[in-house]
Amino acid sequence: MGLKRSKAEAQRRFIQRRAEQILARVNQMDDEELRWTVRLFADCLAPSERRAQLGPYNEHWGVDELRRFVLTFVRQYTRLALAELESKAGRQGAHLGDLTEEELQSMALAEKWQLLAADPEGLAIDQLRRELARLFMCKSYDLFHDPGLGQAVVEYPAYHRTREALESVPDPIVLDLARLVLTRAAVLSGGTAREIEITLGQLHEAIARALGVTIPADQLFAHQMARLPFDERERTPDPGAAAAGMQTADQLPAEELDAAVLTAGDLMRRHEWEEHFLPLRRQFGSLDRTPPEQLRALLGRVAGRVAGRGLTDFAERYRTGQMMADRKLDPHIWEMLTSEERLSLLERDNRAMDPTQAARHLVKILFSYTPEALFDADFHRDLLRHPTYQRLVNRLAGMIERRQEDSGLGPLTSSVTRMMLELAGASPAEQPGRLQAIRIAIAAALGVEVELTYQGAREGQA
Repeated sequence: MGLKRSKAEAQRRFIQRRAEQILARVNQMDDEELRWTVRLFADCLAPSERRAQLGPYNEHWGVDELRRFVLTFVRQYTRLALAELESKAGRQGAHLGDLTEEELQSMALAEKWQLLAADPEGLAIDQLRRELARLFMCKSYDLFHDPGLGQAVVEYPAYHRTREALESVPDPIVLDLARLVLTRAAVLSGGTAREIEITLGQLHEAIARALGVTIPADQLFAHQMARLPFDERERTPDPGAAAAGMQTADQLPAEELDAAVLTAGDLMRRHEWEEHFLPLRRQFGSLDRTPPEQLRALLGRVAGRVAGRGLTDFAERYRTGQMMADRKLDPHIWEMLTSEERLSLLERDNRAMDPTQAARHLVKILFSYTPEALFDADFHRDLLRHPTYQRLVNRLAGMIERRQEDSGLGPLTSSVTRMMLELAGASPAEQPGRLQAIRIAIAAALGVEVELTYQGAREGQA
């Protein structure tokens, strides 16, 4: 009981501290961050409570109206979150019903549906609606096991459209869909990656038929943070933008095509890579064997998706606020923030990263043997061809995804984030020594020799 109380107390402090940090920063938040904050918390509320708390709220309001609303909403939501935490503080935490809405939101679908298979009555009907909506958004083995999916989906109109549809149908339809998922429990918990993905596709189609919602798989993660309610005009891609992307890809010389594809892949979140790159890998065996015309078409499709992202964002985020996964800040706003505020935003960006992005963040720093190399886009473009880079990214992403308790990767990422922020504010004379200390810490966690990385990069092999 003491351990459970200790955990609840830690959660209570986290919720209170989070609210304090948000309220202190509301006047510095832009439109997108304000709307994201409301979405994230509102998704943890039952439909009736959500309507009561949101009232006349509209994402099309101006930024001043949004800021005034967020000030009130965050305080009200925090009281509700703390009350829910207190009501469940004495429970053992072994069942779904023992978990708070925020814990459910940050748990992988695979784990939740496995618990639900053991206890089919473990969730209330409104909770089932949200879990089915999250499942509808899940189209791959990796996403099914990704604890970050529950928070990520609130950014996309497809999730909100599906959740609203589920909240409008009678309870028996929701229960029938949940039972259908549970009939696939054996495959979802013990099948191969391919079997699980086939099953996820079948469940996606079943939910779509039951709700009358038709959203192609390649549109599930489209229109990130478009304002809700979603304007139908925003749903139609800009043909001029698409044509421009295709024209740029068509004009690429053959010798630059592979580099452009590698760069686009490195800028993508995992689910984006799976959506656009994985089908070609499955069809042709590898991207190296993919016909050039297919690669050019691929670049045309993803040009808009990766616009605004850079290979050195992993370092620029410390200097100018160009985050890797979270919303990018205006550099002028970044300059106005205190070190504590910057660290808070960087840690939020850490939490928003998927395992592959988190791995790239650390491995790119490891290979950057001088402070200048951190911001050298050409160096990092060449690095993509280095077999050790890809091998370490894949290895570290696997370690992060498995959340190995003895890996120390959570504390390592936090420590690296703090040290990199300090490096960004250090004098030029101090920066090389600080960077080397960071690289040594990362190398030790991965079990590699930092000097080998240094020599390879120095000799132009990276």
